Amino acid sequence: MNGREAISTLLIVLVVFSYIGITMAEPVEKVRVIVTIDKSNFNERVVEKVGGQVKIRYKIIPAIVVELPESAVKHLEKAKGVVRVEYDGEIHILGRPITQPPQTIPWGIERIKAPDVWQITAGASDGVIEVAILDTGIDYDHPDLQDNIKWGISVLRGRISTNPRSYIDRNGHGTHVAGTIAALNNDIGVVGVAPEVEIYAIKVLGNGGIGSWSDLILGIEQALLGPDGVLDADGDGIIVGDPDDDAAEVISMSLGGSSAPDSVHDAISEAYQLGVVLIAAAGNEGAEYPSYPAVYLEVIAVGATDIDDQVPSWSNRHPEIVAPGVDILSTYPDNTYKELSGTSMAAPHVSGVVALIQAVYYNNYGTVLPVGTEDDLTTDTVRGILHTTADNIGDSIFYGYGIVRADLAVQAAIS
Repeated sequence: MNGREAISTLLIVLVVFSYIGITMAEPVEKVRVIVTIDKSNFNERVVEKVGGQVKIRYKIIPAIVVELPESAVKHLEKAKGVVRVEYDGEIHILGRPITQPPQTIPWGIERIKAPDVWQITAGASDGVIEVAILDTGIDYDHPDLQDNIKWGISVLRGRISTNPRSYIDRNGHGTHVAGTIAALNNDIGVVGVAPEVEIYAIKVLGNGGIGSWSDLILGIEQALLGPDGVLDADGDGIIVGDPDDDAAEVISMSLGGSSAPDSVHDAISEAYQLGVVLIAAAGNEGAEYPSYPAVYLEVIAVGATDIDDQVPSWSNRHPEIVAPGVDILSTYPDNTYKELSGTSMAAPHVSGVVALIQAVYYNNYGTVLPVGTEDDLTTDTVRGILHTTADNIGDSIFYGYGIVRADLAVQAAIS
């Protein structure tokens, strides 16, 4: 068949298709929504009826995640047992990359005086205190981290996987955060704030540093369920600080977005009510208030300071507390180290301090401290200790209660 014959044949086919009414259908664009439900009145078959597909079924939070055509959202909202339907959205890392310096002990670790308490806190966590890092994953083979990484999981796009390759960090952000919290005290590279604490690597952000609110919810839920996948394995009603359960005592989130569905707050509230201390980066937009999820009252919003104790212009205002976040040296993939800046780098300093507080308190009293509220000014709660022991050196709009102090916080926890 020559070129002219081929063209003629194609024209004939198109004419025939047109004549008999056959057209090439445009693919239907689908959206992802978080559906809060009343489980006693909701029938999941309604999702299929409106052309949708369930992608995530949360175990603790009464919600599901659905992909469906945009035009079907309004129909799903009216279905029996549906409390609300919210569009999923994007979250991202809050780091600012800077060139790598020579290896040294990070100045931020020295500024908050973490080394002053390592002799006191040595052995205190004893397999009880775990910090869940919700981020881009962690380089679990890094020699400065590998002994402290006790569990890893990926929840990207609602797919749960514990295969180590699924939660390996191909971005660097999560590995950097992990090093500030718990790099080993082994005479190489750097040392973290809490060098003996156990880490859960929960990958909620992709290799580009971007994820979704629905995956963050799933990551929070996995941090509560822990490696055994059971919220309260021994049935005693105690979830956090129970050696027979493996829920994380601390959730560290160096990520955020400009707005969030209410279902994210539901997950945050659930973790808070169970006694988990939630810490999040305040954000890097120079905005008047922290980004989500740091802005929630249940979450400790952490702003950044530099080596001169100044708050950089990009650190969001009205944090609860601040910590070193400029030119922070920490672990990086492929057995390397790198400096990064951002409130993402400040938040893990506070996460590490909270881990030390809970570790020494548990070691002395056999339980952990309650979380407390944003206005606590006693030493009866974690947040109260952070508030009353921080270096109050400036306007609360920029500094909150001040710069976190590991040494004073740990002393307050055991005194």
